[in-house]
Amino acid sequence: MILVKLHPDLRRTAIPAIAALFTMAQPGSAAPYGPYASTPGEASLAQALDSAPPSVDRAPMLASIDALPDAAARADALGQLTPRSYALLPRLAIQSMDAADREIRHYLAERRSIAIDAPADAPVSGDRTIHMMLTGGVKQARYDAGFDRPAARSDSRSLRFAIDVRPVPNLIIGATLGIDGIDARLDPAQRPRITLFNSQVGPYASFHNGRFYVDATAAYNFAEYKLRRQVGWTGFTDRLRAAADGDGWAASGEAGAMLRAGAVRVQPFAGLQYRHADVGGLREGGGVAAIEVAGYRTRLMRGTLGARASANVTAGDWALRPTIEAQWQRELRKRPDSRIEARFVAGDLPLFSLRPERLDRDAGLVSASITATHGSRTSVRLGYGGEFSSDRRVHAVTLSLSRRF
Repeated sequence: MILVKLHPDLRRTAIPAIAALFTMAQPGSAAPYGPYASTPGEASLAQALDSAPPSVDRAPMLASIDALPDAAARADALGQLTPRSYALLPRLAIQSMDAADREIRHYLAERRSIAIDAPADAPVSGDRTIHMMLTGGVKQARYDAGFDRPAARSDSRSLRFAIDVRPVPNLIIGATLGIDGIDARLDPAQRPRITLFNSQVGPYASFHNGRFYVDATAAYNFAEYKLRRQVGWTGFTDRLRAAADGDGWAASGEAGAMLRAGAVRVQPFAGLQYRHADVGGLREGGGVAAIEVAGYRTRLMRGTLGARASANVTAGDWALRPTIEAQWQRELRKRPDSRIEARFVAGDLPLFSLRPERLDRDAGLVSASITATHGSRTSVRLGYGGEFSSDRRVHAVTLSLSRRF
């Protein structure tokens, strides 16, 4: 071994130069990526890439972005690397909570109508007024794309059971248990798919005095997510998988009048709804584009105004009750969706963030149903419900069976 002693002045100039040459020899990022970003989420990722130290893991992926032919293609690649595919996860859980809440409130409206129109000898208190309800439904929803939010189509299937009693006349107290499975498909280019299984439980109550009514519902929702997405452009592709859990809470209150116009019953109402859904964080696996996402959430506070109308048509022991309902819904919170923070699993990259564009604050809800009741004891209800806004459309069909014991 030969040792060479350098003069102090030479050490001060040679050693930094050697270090600089060594750094240039390492894989690095072709900066800057900032000019290619077209959304705030892409800009946050670009800033993280531009400020990141060299990484052997990311070098081939970044080189493939640099080789793309134009700025639009590079912006699309940056968008695929952000957590935008997961922006709607809490909204899908809230979609499930909304469906459960609406079914219970439709059931309570039917219960009021049946109680008012019941024969004089029908039970009105005590353990003879136990009711059970079983309902199943299918739903389709479509969400339009926005800044840092993907387009999405979802299909869901639900099953719900409820049981309640009337401890005193005109008061209903009960509990419900339900499950809901959702399959969602997002941006076609990435072919991501989200499978969501919701389990819900909660109480409900209703009281009326023949002229006015008050309904209240609450529920806890546990969500299990399975996530798959593909990241790809010319020269690069990754197939990624992740799983996550989430909690949710829902509470609703509604009050209205019970009016009669000839043979038609009309119930104008106003309500307030609270929804909370969180995703407990996730970590993808399967490639260098895999990201780790911190927990995030959506909190909604909505006001509603609407009315429903129904009429009875009797034939022997049977009564048919067509019902229609329309309501306007307004989101009261300015920023319901939290920021999503993420980083790549591989390499030492700074955090980057994404705040999904808020969904439209206003929505119109409509529903129509036909209920057949036999002897004021057994009811079968077939119903349709729709939600319409400038950036989403939701359609649901339900079939319910209820029985008084």
